[in-house]
Amino acid sequence: HRTFNFRGRQQYLKDCEARMDQSLFRDVDRKAFIRELESDGLAFGLKLPDSVVKQIRDYADATPVYADRKSNMGFIYDQREAAEEKIGKPILVAQYFNARKDCQAIDALTHDPFLTWVAARYLGSMPTFVGSNLWWTSPVQASDEDKDKHAHFYHRDVDDYRFFKYFFYITDVRYGEGAHICVRKSISNPPLIKKGDKWNMRRYTDAEISGYYPKEDILEITGSAGIGFAEDTLCIHKGSTPKTEPRLLLQIQYALFDYGIMSDDRDPDQLSMI
Repeated sequence: HRTFNFRGRQQYLKDCEARMDQSLFRDVDRKAFIRELESDGLAFGLKLPDSVVKQIRDYADATPVYADRKSNMGFIYDQREAAEEKIGKPILVAQYFNARKDCQAIDALTHDPFLTWVAARYLGSMPTFVGSNLWWTSPVQASDEDKDKHAHFYHRDVDDYRFFKYFFYITDVRYGEGAHICVRKSISNPPLIKKGDKWNMRRYTDAEISGYYPKEDILEITGSAGIGFAEDTLCIHKGSTPKTEPRLLLQIQYALFDYGIMSDDRDPDQLSMI
């Protein structure tokens, strides 16, 4: 992929650089950002303008979201308790479909020259946008089955040969309130705890991870609405369940190949409310 796209990538980077003054993140040191991402599997320093956060939040407040990411379980988020009563279970995660198509602010982010320049540099080839996802995580007493389904146990992603994601908080996220948790530098130091861990991908307990990695490298990422960071989710990471306040998060992913599994695109005719 890198060989066949060598010249195309060079031109792609130049085009991104020529448009950098249009980026929402033009004041971020992009070379330092890349160095941090390559070293730690994680890079900080992004912040969405309040106006962009408001556009995304306004879209989320007015648009149906889908419980457990199921296309026949739509509801308006501020009516979550009524939706839970109808389906007979707590709703830990609810995702929007077609968010990039229907929300101009999200679509614009996927073309931001800073974000796409970093993608081309980090992937080492022409980047492919493979999907955006916008979802709520709610403060509920969720079952272990739901926590496992929605990745609230430590794990690693294997989405492609090379891939990474941007995450943006659209609500304030305090400690214990649905923060994303990542183990810095674990991309080059996977946990080898049980026999077969060198070859197998599995969920890990909190005790396994805290006993394997230095405490200072296990990061609970908090911040105000608009904070953003990049992560190669081959790193050990997990979502966490909020205690009192729901969390709204936007994810944008780039990779070498698009296998059609990360996109939130759905046929609107196949979507229905609870």
